[in-house]
Amino acid sequence: MDKSDNKNVKNKEELKKAEYKGHRERIRKRFLDKGIHSFSDYEILEFLLFYCNAQEDTKPIAKAILKEFKSLNRVFKADIKELEKIKGIGPISAILIKFVGELLTELYGENLKIETKADKITDKEALLKFLRNKIGYEDVEKFYVIYLSSSNEVIAFEESSSGTLDRSSIYPREIYKRVIMENAKSIIIAHNHPSGNTCPSKCDIDITNEIAKGLKNFGALLLEHIIITRDSYFSFLEEGLI
Repeated sequence: MDKSDNKNVKNKEELKKAEYKGHRERIRKRFLDKGIHSFSDYEILEFLLFYCNAQEDTKPIAKAILKEFKSLNRVFKADIKELEKIKGIGPISAILIKFVGELLTELYGENLKIETKADKITDKEALLKFLRNKIGYEDVEKFYVIYLSSSNEVIAFEESSSGTLDRSSIYPREIYKRVIMENAKSIIIAHNHPSGNTCPSKCDIDITNEIAKGLKNFGALLLEHIIITRDSYFSFLEEGLI
């Protein structure tokens, strides 16, 4: 390779770097002007990767991550070793993605305070974000119970069942025991539908009624039952089923 060839290669590399820089600046400006809601899912990851990959074009890396994990939620819940299998993702990038995922979980957990007024949940959006982050993207059905104090602060949040839900897989007595142990005054129950269909089954309705009736014997209330998916939800309270 002669000097002219070296010069051409160098010029191409410099031009490519200039293009990266211009693209990154446009993305940053769009974030400042319009916020994260103006981003597609891959652009969110691309933006995040800017800060641990100063030289490389992060757009194809971001798209490769989404192709592998299918959704942002699954990306942020992925194991570090799984992330490092993606071409272009090294230990630093993988740790950053994992950190952001755990930070989101921590913030949702700490900020979830449910207030009630005339038997209506006034902070429904916080509840839905919390539940979607926890179970909305799961591949199997999971049944969770949120135990609340008299001031409606979260005492505990625990998985009660996993797998195909039916009456034999959910144990209301165990819920009642936890209510007594935690001195909970109310609970919210929730489960996901991996199919994306939020319509409750007869089993869902029967379990809801059984738990609501049993709680009254312990001076506690069932405030809500939410069926959550990645895109939608069904509220038993809103539909008059509680």
